[in-house]
Amino acid sequence: MRLPTVFAALVSTLCLAPSARAQAPSIDARTFQPSTDPAASLSLEPVAVAAKGTFSLGAFTHYSHRPVTVRRSDTGDVVSRPVEHLLGGDFVGGLGLGTSSLGIAVPYVAAQSGDTGLDRRISESGRAPLAAIGDVAVEAKAPFVSYDTAGFALGMKTRFTLPTGDRASFAGAGTTKVELRLLAEYNLVVASAHGSLGYAGRLDEVRFPAGTGPTIGDELPFAAGLRVRPKLIGLDPDDRQLLEVAVRGAVPLHPVGPFGAGEAGSASLTPVLLGLSDRIGFAETKDVFVLAGLDVGLTSALGVPAVRGIIALGWSPRENDMDHDGVRDDRDQCPEIAEDRDGFEDDDGCPEIDDDNDGVLDTVDACPRVEGVEQPGPRNGCPAPDADKDGVADAQDACPREAGSDNADARLRGCPARDRDRDGIDDLVDKCPDVAEDKDGHADEDGCPDNDDDADGVPDGADACPKERGEPSADPTRSGCPIRDRDGDTFPDEADRCPSEAETFNGVEDDDGCPEAGPARGAPLVRVDGTPAKSTVRLARPLKFVGASPSELALDASSRTTLRALAVLLNGRRDAIMTVGARPASPKDEEAAAARAALVVKEVRGFALRHDVAETVAWDSVKGEPGAAASGIGLGLIKLPKP
Repeated sequence: MRLPTVFAALVSTLCLAPSARAQAPSIDARTFQPSTDPAASLSLEPVAVAAKGTFSLGAFTHYSHRPVTVRRSDTGDVVSRPVEHLLGGDFVGGLGLGTSSLGIAVPYVAAQSGDTGLDRRISESGRAPLAAIGDVAVEAKAPFVSYDTAGFALGMKTRFTLPTGDRASFAGAGTTKVELRLLAEYNLVVASAHGSLGYAGRLDEVRFPAGTGPTIGDELPFAAGLRVRPKLIGLDPDDRQLLEVAVRGAVPLHPVGPFGAGEAGSASLTPVLLGLSDRIGFAETKDVFVLAGLDVGLTSALGVPAVRGIIALGWSPRENDMDHDGVRDDRDQCPEIAEDRDGFEDDDGCPEIDDDNDGVLDTVDACPRVEGVEQPGPRNGCPAPDADKDGVADAQDACPREAGSDNADARLRGCPARDRDRDGIDDLVDKCPDVAEDKDGHADEDGCPDNDDDADGVPDGADACPKERGEPSADPTRSGCPIRDRDGDTFPDEADRCPSEAETFNGVEDDDGCPEAGPARGAPLVRVDGTPAKSTVRLARPLKFVGASPSELALDASSRTTLRALAVLLNGRRDAIMTVGARPASPKDEEAAAARAALVVKEVRGFALRHDVAETVAWDSVKGEPGAAASGIGLGLIKLPKP
């Protein structure tokens, strides 16, 4: 007869056996009933079952403090503690059937103590016995949704508890109990979430305390929590431990309902506990394991201890080479996938589907041990053709018949380096292969030196602002720099009190850059008469010089203001330039006269926006201009021909 049939017959016989006369308390107050699955923890167990023919044995020992306390239903005050200290345990055994598993648990009380002289409604003998056998349980489990390595799983577990225990010991219900649970699991290999929910019923209901207490009947057991491998955080490199944190318990269903529904007494029949445990495997195969855990009561229901300590020793011979590839699971990096034994990395337990890591599977790779490329034809997976043997495939080689080197620039890839001007730019892409690039950060990739980076007409060597487009200037500190003078009155914006309004240059406060409010209070310092074709320049006051020698020569401050006005005028006449000549006082004064004219030109150029705004000429060229005879400085205006 098959084992499941024998199991079903045994359970049916025991369930149908007549119940003995009730004997107070006739309750099973144990809130720790270990699973018979060797892979289980304190409160949680996997959905999967052991391999066919695999058996397991385990022994649990636990100590509970105040596991059975009787309280008044109205106030919650303690009436008595029938069991204050309890040392007990369970012997468990299991057998894997491949698609399901069977198990048996035999509980016992090694020693317990508590109040004596108990009310007969609590204990007919007046006290709990020192030692006892509990109700034997038989389990069956089967998954119906499974995963290979990680994922979601669902299963069903049935537990039959038989009335074999001492009914006075608080470990014997005196009747058969049947429990059916749905198991759920989501596994991420290094951690897993578990939950279970079910229905547990007893054939005979009983009140505790007898006659007056709530009726103990059907209930809904539950459990939920996490199991984590410490290897995840680097605490267990050998992957031998499994930590658990979980909440488990039950709520009454009938005749006492949950949360106050149905008959009174829901609180005393709602046990909830927090469980913590660590499962540690030993030896290479981890066939032997120790489970250590702690229960903390979260409610004051019947059977909930203040604290419970648990330790267990288990043995379960395992299949040590699940994929039968000759590599033991503890060394097999792919314990569920067989090694391919192709002579390449055969000791890691994982099949290598692409030995040379070239992206072409070994099954279609014509050169499985030589890195190559995917290509049509019989040489798929082999190195691409490379006529010059430079490591650059002919299809990508710009110089397929000359050995070179790889290059990010497709025009140079696979070509030998050629650089006549030694500027680091290959002649193939150098626009000036015989003239070295100047490497000044501007257009350095074309191979040509850039003498005017900002293209403003001022060579970089003379450009005070070589990266900014500007204007030529007689002042070497400003030449090539942009002139930042929004209103065009020759005062730089940073020194101009009115940067958006031009100075009027009328002899009144002409040094602040602001126009004078109201009617003009003075005549313009510079005036142009005549026609556009023939114009003359008239100054309101003659230019004054200071300094006894050409080296000490300088313009008076008031005359510099006049030259600012001249520069503004000339900036508005881009079609003309000013000529400047000075009258020598004597033949010996010719050098000094030339210095005076040059100084005027230099100052005007410094104030203007262009270098060619003025130039020096001989005195005879300008001596007839207005004011020249009186001041000794002649200013002419020459109209430039149209280009």
